[in-house]
Parts: sequence; C-alpha cells; structure tokens
Amino acid sequence: MANREHLDIIRQGTAVWNSWRTENPGIRPDLREAALEGADLREANLVDANLNGAVLRKAMLSGADLSSADLRGTDLSGASLDGVDFSRSTIDILTSYEGVQGCDIGVNGLYSSVTDSAALMRIDPPGNSMQGANAEAVIESLKQARKLHTFSLLLAGIAMLFIVIKPKTITLPYLAGSFKFDEFSYTFLATILSTMLLTQVSSFLDSALQGAHYLNDRRAAMLVGHFPWILSKFESHPSNKRQSKIQRIFLVYHPLVYLYFFVNWAALFSGDWQALLDHYRELPVVLGEYMLPVFYLILFLICRHIFKLSEGFQRPILFDTETERGRRSDMERLAEAVEKQSHLTTELFELMSKRSSS
Repeated sequence: MANREHLDIIRQGTAVWNSWRTENPGIRPDLREAALEGADLREANLVDANLNGAVLRKAMLSGADLSSADLRGTDLSGASLDGVDFSRSTIDILTSYEGVQGCDIGVNGLYSSVTDSAALMRIDPPGNSMQGANAEAVIESLKQARKLHTFSLLLAGIAMLFIVIKPKTITLPYLAGSFKFDEFSYTFLATILSTMLLTQVSSFLDSALQGAHYLNDRRAAMLVGHFPWILSKFESHPSNKRQSKIQRIFLVYHPLVYLYFFVNWAALFSGDWQALLDHYRELPVVLGEYMLPVFYLILFLICRHIFKLSEGFQRPILFDTETERGRRSDMERLAEAVEKQSHLTTELFELMSKRSSS
C-alpha cells in the first residue's frame, strides 16, 4: 500500500509535490497501489517513485519525470504521456498501457520520442516463466515457425496445382515408395496436416513474441526486427506496413484454398442450396461430412491467432538510449581496464625474461 503521507502530498497537486521532493531528496516516494485515476500530474517529479500497482488511468502526466520509476503492474491506460522521461524505468506483463497518448507502444514497453527514453520490461521475469532477455532463443523459435509454415505453404501450393492444371491424380513420394492421390483425398490429408503444422507454428511464434517482451538492447532489436520472414519482420514505413499486412493475410490464411475442393461452386452461385448440401454429403472422404467442419473451424482459429501474433511483431522492440549509453560506457571502462592489465602483464613478462637471461 502507498505511504499515506506521500499520497496526501501528491493529491495536493504538482507544485506542492515537486516542492516536497526538492526539500526531501533522499526519500523514495512510495505510491504503491495509489488510486490516482485522472490525476493532473503534469511536470511532476516522480524520479525513482515506487508506482507498483498504482492506478493512473487517464492521468495527465505530460512532461513528468518518471526516470528510474517502478511501473510494474501500473495501470496507465488512456494516460497522457507527452514528453515523459522514462529513462531506466521498468514495467512488467501486468502493466496496462492501452490507449496511451504521446508515446509509442512497442513489443517490450513504451517509448517517448521527445525525451528519447523508454520504459522497458524487466529483464528478470518470474522464476517460473522460463522467459528472459535472449535474442538467440527468439530467433530459434522464429526459425522453427518459419520452417513449419513453409511446409504448410507447400501443401497449399500442391493443392493449387489441382486447381490450375487439373490432373486426375498426383503422386507424392514417401520413405517406402509413393502414393497416388486424387484431388479430394489429397486435400483432406493436406487439411489435417496443415492443422497440425500451423498449431506448431502458432506455438513457436507465440514463444518468440513472449521472449521478445524481455529484449531491451539495440542488437536484439536489429536481430529480431529484421529476421527474414514476412510474418515477424518489423516494418516502420506506412506504405511498407500496408504491403506487409496484405502479404501476411495471404500467407496466414493459405489453408482457405482447400475450400475450393469441397464446395459445388455452380450450385453456390445459382443458389441451389440442396445441390450444394448433397455435393458436400457425397464427398468421397471417410467421415468427411463430420470431420471437415471441425478441422476447418480449428484451422480458422489457428490462422486468426497466427495473424494476431504477426501483428504483435509490427510493434518495434525498444531500447532506452540512456541505458544503452551507460552500457557502452561500462564496456569502454572494462576494455580500458583489460588493456591496462594486458600492458602491465607484458611489462612483467619482459622484466622476468630479463632477469632470467641475466
């Protein structure tokens, strides 16, 4: 719960709050689970504030300093965040920020272009989540999803051959020989296989997106954002976004091509519903009348979920510039220390060699 004194002060307005912060620089504000819905906190000094679980829905936070703030579980839905400084602040999967104004929403947090700062997901998730900041693991999940999705596309491509070329049968190889399929038996088998394949694609893609929530550096953003697969590649330019969406729709909903073989199109266009129903019931597929609707419903739900996941990758993976700068400084200091140590080791080695020779 919030510290009662701190809560009473902030409710008196930004001027009173900022004055209190100036007079008490060593106190970390405790505003956990504070009810501040719709509060006017513009230009408020919330540096290092503990806002864990606070309700800031529709609050006015324009120009506020939230650097190093704990925003885990905070409800920022609909809040005005123009010019907010998010440097080194952290959120988690319980933080709500739907409909925020004045900043960009990314895969892993919020970004203010005015202050060039980001509130990022904590890189230390709960111990039972099996997640973490590992770009290589995300890439591996995307590779597996892409491979399985490509195989499902291949099945749909073979079905397209039946539509375009109209062969009576098609021969497909397997380990011990080959099978001949007519269009109905092949399409029914392809429907079942696509259902299984796309279920795995959905699982791997969901794992990749969940893993991307914890990435927070420039290298990870480049690796994942530009992974060469249209379903996960991030597009920032508006025209590319539109093109990407159209391509993703076709790629995700490719199993719809199988419907062509199970519908009497002449009866459908003429409105002869009885002939349409009779054609469906007479399909030369075992239990097709009962199984096809089930598989198609499952396929549609899976495809819709995959498309929703692909939309998730159209948000950028963010990184905080100040945090990145600090990391580079740390690396520079480490490199300098290693270089100095190496120089001292060389001098010591040369001194010992001189003593040995004398």
